[in-house]
Amino acid sequence: MSNEHDFYAKHYPWLNADQRECFDFLCDIHNGGNHMFGKIQACGEQGLSINSTSAHYMSTFDYSALTTAVVLAHDRMIRFQIEPSGPRMLKLVAHKRHQREGRMNERHPTMEDAMSNVRKQYPCDEVAV
Repeated sequence: MSNEHDFYAKHYPWLNADQRECFDFLCDIHNGGNHMFGKIQACGEQGLSINSTSAHYMSTFDYSALTTAVVLAHDRMIRFQIEPSGPRMLKLVAHKRHQREGRMNERHPTMEDAMSNVRKQYPCDEVAV
């Protein structure tokens, strides 16, 4: 099955199916593979990492790439992690998961389950649960 990210994925012929899903996820949160700057590397059999030099904004509302990343990660069952990677760099890590239930390192909850858990832990009078 081809998609809009095939042009950029062809530069990484070693991608397996799980890594390809992670690649498509990273392309989507960057608004296309042409906006991903950094070296993409395998991170185990089910994941990818990129040491990103991108300077685009990631926030929760205006320039909402952060919200997009969270929603897509939950919808696609991809564990997404952001960590420091050096001066003016971030490492973005994505691991494909295949189930909603099970051990912590094998599952990924739905967005609704994740929101419910956060709201139980940090109740807010302004949000109806």
